[in-house]
Amino acid sequence: MRASVAPEVARGVLTAAELEAMCGDRKARKAFRKAGAGRMERTRAVHVLDAADELADELAGARGADTDRVAFARSELARIRNGAPPPTRDAAPTM
Repeated sequence: MRASVAPEVARGVLTAAELEAMCGDRKARKAFRKAGAGRMERTRAVHVLDAADELADELAGARGADTDRVAFARSELARIRNGAPPPTRDAAPTM
């Protein structure tokens, strides 16, 4: 997994700490989650790891190609890291 996700660190999508937590053992993931200063940061760390795993799955399925699903996984990872709320159904106008 490390080889397939390493270009995302160079691209700036993932941080080195997130990559180490993703590819590490249970202790590495737990240390990453507990490193947050407050409850909100620790909760966000859990969601960042989940989104990073989804990105790794999408990259494996696309065999490293930039597909729409990979782009969406990257954008979701950035959204979660920044703390933005998920888009609502009311945000997009329906016709």
